[in-house]
Amino acid sequence: MVKKCARYNIGVRRIATDDGSFLLQLFFTIAVISAGIFFQLNVLQWAAVALLSSFFLFTGFYRSAAHLLASYDDSITWDQAVRIKAMSNIVVAFTAGITIFSFLMIFMPKINQLL
Repeated sequence: MVKKCARYNIGVRRIATDDGSFLLQLFFTIAVISAGIFFQLNVLQWAAVALLSSFFLFTGFYRSAAHLLASYDDSITWDQAVRIKAMSNIVVAFTAGITIFSFLMIFMPKINQLL
């Protein structure tokens, strides 16, 4: 996949400009980091936030690259493109669910302390 992405000039710049869902994930991560600063998380919680955020962003980056590659590569048939897009969406949805649930476990005790 990396060689094909390089052949079609699919890189970080194209993913950031052509795919709005990756930017949405990036803004969500910025909001989580801001909340972590506000709630003054400890080192273990910061490690969990960093790991989960990087995993969430990595899957979003992979999804965007897969969608762009399916759009630009003529050797990929329509059926294969549908499967690639569906699988990458499933991976991102699964990762988002785990990430949001974990963030709730990290941030809810801090929110309860404020209330």
